[in-house]
Amino acid sequence: MQLKSGTTMPKMSDADLRALLAAEKADALSAMAASKLSEERAAALDYYLGDMSRDMPAPDGRSKAVSTDVADTVEGLMPALMDIFTSGDEVVRFEPVGPEDVAAAEQETDYVNHVFMQQNAGFIVLYSFIKDALLSKVGIVKVWWETREEHERETYYDLDDAAFAIIAADPGVEIVAHTERRPANSEIAGSEEAHPDSPPAISHSLLHDVTVRTTRTRQCARVEGVPPEEFGIARNARSIRDTDYCFHDVLRSEARLIAQGYDREQIKRLPSHGVADTIEAQARDTVNEGTQKQGDEGHNTASRLIHVTEHYVRMDYEGNDLLSEDGRKRPDARLYRVTTGGEGEVLKRDGEPDVIEVDEIPFAAMTPVIVTHRFFGRSIADLVMDIQRIKTALLRALLDNAYLANNPRTEVPESHATETTLDDLLVSRPGGIVRTKLPGGLSVIAHPDVGGHVFPLLQYQDATREWRTGVSRQGQGVDPNVLQNQVATIANQMFNAAQAKMKMIARIFAETGIRDLFALLHAVVRKHGSQPQTARLRNQWITVDPRDWKARNDMTINVGLGLGTGTKTEQFAHLNMVIGAQEKAIAAGLVSPKNLYNSAQELTKLAGHKNVGLFFTPPGTPGDPNDPASAPIQPPSDPKAQEAQQRIELEIAKAAADGQLSAQKQQADQQMSVARIAADTQFKREQLKIEFDLKVQQMNAEFALRREQMAAEMALKREQMQLDAQVRHGRGNANAQTHSNITDASTAASSAIDGVRMGGEVG
Repeated sequence: MQLKSGTTMPKMSDADLRALLAAEKADALSAMAASKLSEERAAALDYYLGDMSRDMPAPDGRSKAVSTDVADTVEGLMPALMDIFTSGDEVVRFEPVGPEDVAAAEQETDYVNHVFMQQNAGFIVLYSFIKDALLSKVGIVKVWWETREEHERETYYDLDDAAFAIIAADPGVEIVAHTERRPANSEIAGSEEAHPDSPPAISHSLLHDVTVRTTRTRQCARVEGVPPEEFGIARNARSIRDTDYCFHDVLRSEARLIAQGYDREQIKRLPSHGVADTIEAQARDTVNEGTQKQGDEGHNTASRLIHVTEHYVRMDYEGNDLLSEDGRKRPDARLYRVTTGGEGEVLKRDGEPDVIEVDEIPFAAMTPVIVTHRFFGRSIADLVMDIQRIKTALLRALLDNAYLANNPRTEVPESHATETTLDDLLVSRPGGIVRTKLPGGLSVIAHPDVGGHVFPLLQYQDATREWRTGVSRQGQGVDPNVLQNQVATIANQMFNAAQAKMKMIARIFAETGIRDLFALLHAVVRKHGSQPQTARLRNQWITVDPRDWKARNDMTINVGLGLGTGTKTEQFAHLNMVIGAQEKAIAAGLVSPKNLYNSAQELTKLAGHKNVGLFFTPPGTPGDPNDPASAPIQPPSDPKAQEAQQRIELEIAKAAADGQLSAQKQQADQQMSVARIAADTQFKREQLKIEFDLKVQQMNAEFALRREQMAAEMALKREQMQLDAQVRHGRGNANAQTHSNITDASTAASSAIDGVRMGGEVG
């Protein structure tokens, strides 16, 4: 019957569940159930710490020296491996699933790396993860989502009523302690002097001393290394993802378990955890951390440690059968997390057994030397432990031989010995006296020097170790004497061979444990991130909402930064070659500013600087208005480009001058044409004016001539009329006289007309 989301009515009884978990745990490979696994890992820890008393106990009076090859090899690998994974900004990079997913993949990459390195102790987690794998066959890390409450206590003194009311009204504040009192007379006087205008009610109000506790809920993804002896897995498992059972033994304090919501009475009944109960834990205990007995006898029961086990098991807990295609029933096996304490008692939370269905097992594992088709591989310690035993035996033999050379055995004839001779011989000090009966009676027994035989053997074992592990003297910093008698090419080949083994270990780590680790971290953040988060990514404050993320299975692990293309010197040389090729390709248009920035970014990372923004600015990034110095500097001109630019500018100036001269010439021609047209117009205007004036004068002359002609004709008519009248009155002499007058008048008129005509033509 379904009760509510996340809880179901169990079909399996508590007794059956405890029996199932006990059987699975007893059959699993772990520190408790697998003696060979536990013994080998404990021996590796002992060898790492230089403790070989179990395998090679030293007799009294003999050398106890130990060759620390396991520690030297592991510590020799750690710097290079840590540099590979942590020297850059990105431990992993999620690949986009399409062109539209590029920006989202970059943001998820930045945020997941930020969660791992900043919100968690990412460097320490990787260090423990890698070191456990090198030393204990397998490294284990756990990823989970943690929700916890953080409390902060603050105390305020001498608050007035108004300030106290503000604090009391805050819903996120819990008042732990509160006292109130009347102010003393001196305080009242001081208050009245400081606030003379305040009403008496305020000046004489109560004063409050209050202690408050603020509770904040913090949610985040947690990543933590798991000691290998605390983890166990089913014997037939090939990987954590495909296993049907694994468990994690942890020690939790009583107070922490109760704070996590487990039943208080049940937790208090659980027995306390005593001393370290496995040989691995004892081997890891270097300063007797677990030998002090503690538990119920302690006075602080809240801090007593309780043994708690988290089981991850696939089982049909609810008893629901599924029908297959052929109609048969099969169990509905699902993955559950079951928490038990003490001797396997299932813990209860909120009155219900802590049996939670989960999506995946929250562990990632890796081994440096894979044994195919097996979960557990071989550790680097497994490859070196026999060499450490051999070198320890050789080193002790060499030192014992040196001790015998300094303090040789002495042959003493009884005939020469006195009662004090043996006592004198047993006291070895510079200038010591040995008393004998006769001189020359003592003879030193000669011991052969084994150094000439031991040193070649030690060198052979060192070469074997270097060949097995890839940790060489050349890789740790070359002594000039090491390569003194070696050809440079041979030495380089040896170094590359050693680097290849180290690169193989790094690649195995990347493709197994580290890939699984970040896949789990991405899934946990994506599933439980219920609200947007603001983080500083790539020197910018970015808001990230994990609810919009996609499921990511395609990722690239950043392996090779330290060893991918050889040594750093070789990588610098290769990168400088690329940058040189880019400089030449600029003229052909084959390189963009983004390409140049990528090269500068890789060069900066290779130099050991994580923050590229301190040295280079991405193309297209505007400068800070408040910081003028942040504006990008304009690139200087190339001499050849500058010469070509000057040539172009000269040609442009020449063309501009020619154009200006042509324009001026054209303008002058236009002005001359305009002047010519104006002159012609003015000439024509003057000519027309002259012609007009002539015509006006001619018309005036003709008009005057006509007027005078008309006047003469009229005068002639009048005279004729007068003459006609005179003729009519006196025909005789009068006719002759009239005729003469008419002739004279006609002559005079003709002369006048001719004169007028001549004057008009001239004028």
